[in-house]
Amino acid sequence: MPGEPIRWARLEPAARDRELAPGLEARVHDPLWLLARQWQFGEFAAVDGGSAIVAQVSASVAPMAKLRPGRPSPTARTSNYSVPAVPLETLVEADDLHAAPTARMRVRAGQHFERMLAARNLGQYAGPFRTAYPIAATTPPVADAAGRRFLALVAGRAIDGEKLYKDLKVSLRATPPALPAAPVIPAADAAAVIAVAQAWVAWFDALAFTPSGGPAAWVQDRLEYAFGTGTPDGIALEADEYADGHLDWHTFTAAGTTANPPAGRSTLGPVTVVPTAVTYPGMPASRLWEFEDGRVNFGAVSAEPEDLGRMLLSGFALVYGADWLMVPLEVPVGTLVRITRLDVKDTFGRTTTVGPTAPGGEWRMFELSRAEGGSEDALLVAPALGASLQGRDVEDVLLLRDEVANLAWAVEKAVEGEDGLPADQARAAGEAAAPAPPVPPPDGAVPYRLRTDPPPYWFPLMPQRAVATNPSMSFRLGALPRVSPSGPVTPLRPRGRLLTPLSKDPKLLLREDEVPREGARVTRAYQLARWMDGSTFLWLGRRKTVGRGEGSSGLRFDTTEPPT
Repeated sequence: MPGEPIRWARLEPAARDRELAPGLEARVHDPLWLLARQWQFGEFAAVDGGSAIVAQVSASVAPMAKLRPGRPSPTARTSNYSVPAVPLETLVEADDLHAAPTARMRVRAGQHFERMLAARNLGQYAGPFRTAYPIAATTPPVADAAGRRFLALVAGRAIDGEKLYKDLKVSLRATPPALPAAPVIPAADAAAVIAVAQAWVAWFDALAFTPSGGPAAWVQDRLEYAFGTGTPDGIALEADEYADGHLDWHTFTAAGTTANPPAGRSTLGPVTVVPTAVTYPGMPASRLWEFEDGRVNFGAVSAEPEDLGRMLLSGFALVYGADWLMVPLEVPVGTLVRITRLDVKDTFGRTTTVGPTAPGGEWRMFELSRAEGGSEDALLVAPALGASLQGRDVEDVLLLRDEVANLAWAVEKAVEGEDGLPADQARAAGEAAAPAPPVPPPDGAVPYRLRTDPPPYWFPLMPQRAVATNPSMSFRLGALPRVSPSGPVTPLRPRGRLLTPLSKDPKLLLREDEVPREGARVTRAYQLARWMDGSTFLWLGRRKTVGRGEGSSGLRFDTTEPPT
C-alpha cells in the first residue's frame, strides 16, 4: 500500500551440525551437471593412453681428460686435465702474477714474511732482509702520482717479497735446503729461518693460482681465449672464442671422429626413476577448482597477426606445455654424456622405447654443434663455475673506430698501478709536466701545426694486409712520437699487459673483425670462486665485452690556427 513503511526481515541460517566441513565442501547434488562436466573435459572419450609411471634410462659417459691451451697447431702443448682438481675457467684465464708484480704485492708478501719471522722469535732478521731485498723508489719510472707516492712511502721500509720469493725458490730446492747468500744468518738460527722460508713460499704459492708464463690460452691477435679439450673416445671439444668469462656447453664445438670401438667410455645405468611433470609459471592448473597464478598470464599476451613468435609461444605453453616429463639422471661433472636407451612404462603396463627427436642428425636443443655441420649426439656437462666474485677492473682497454681520422685506436684507459689500484691514464696525463708553450709566429705569419696531439694513452691501430694475396685487413699497433724540447723524439708505448705484446712484436697483428663499429672493451680483474670440493681459487683473468661505439681522437694534420 502506498505510504506504508518498508519492513525488512533478516534470515539467519541455523546449523544443525557443529562441523563446518559440509558447508565448506560446497557439494553439488545435480548428477546431470557433473556428467556434463565430465563429458566437457573428455572423460567419456575412449582414449587408450596411459600415464608414465616409471622410466629406465641408460647412458655412456666419457670424461674430459685433456687440455690444450691456444689454437690447434702442430706445436700445441696438451696436458692431462682432472675436473675435481681445478676449475676449467681458472686454468684457462689465470695470468702470471710473477711476471709483472706491483709494488703493493711485493710489499705485502714481504710484510707477511716479517710476521712469520716474528712468530718464531726471529724478528731480529727482518732488518737484514730489508737491506738485502729493498724496494726501489723510482725504478722503473711510474706515470701516476699515486704510484710514485706509494713507492716513496715503502722504499727502504719493506722487503721486496717477489725478489725474495724467486731466490728462495732456487735455494730451497738444493739438497739440503739452504738460504740465499745475503743476508748472512748464524748457523744456530739457520734451520729455523729455513723452516720459516719454506712455510712462506708454500703460502705464497697457495695465495693465488698463477701459471708459469701467463695465460697460454690467450690469443693476442683476437684478444680472447681459445683452448681445446678432449675425451678418450676421440671427440675433441674446441672453444675458439671464449671471452666473456661464462663457460658452458655452448662455448664448445665438437670435432674429430669417435673411435670404433669407442674407448674410455663408461656405462651408466639402467637407472630406474619416476618421471615427474615439468612445471613452469603460468601453466594451466591440473585441478578443476584450483586457482591459477596470475603473475604469468599467457591468455593476456597481446599479439598482432604478424607476431608469430608470441603466438607460437602462447599456443605451445597453453596446449602442449603439460605434455613434458622430467627423467632425472645424475652424471659426473665434466663429461660427455650420450643417452643410449630410454624406456618408459605407463599405467597400462606397456613399455615404450623413446628415441631421438631428430634421428636424421638435424640440430637439437643442448647438443654440440660440429665445425663441419650438423650436431654431435651428446650432452656436455661442462665443469663450469656456478658463480664467482669479480673485483674492480685493474686494467681497461677500449678499442674503437675514428671515422674522422680514418683510423682505429686502442685506448688504454686504466692500467694496474704500483699501489694495486687501477691508475687512470687520463688523470696521469693531466698530472704530467705541462708541455713548453708554443713559439709565437712572426708578425703577419699564419701559425702552422704539422699535426695535433691525441691523448698520450691513445695508440693507433694501423691497417695493413697480413698476406699480400689476402684482401682482408689486420691492425698493427703503432705509436705516436712525442717531441721533447730537451731530448730526442720518443715514441709512447703502452704500460699495461694487454697491449704491450702488440707493441713489442711488429709481426703480431690484430684481426680487423675484433674492432667492429660498436667497438670492444678488454679488461683484467681478479676473480674469486669456490670449487666443488670447497677449495677456494683466486686468479687474475681477462674479459672482453662490447665497446661504446665510435670515438674521436682529435687527430688532424696540416692545420693552421688563428693567432689569439
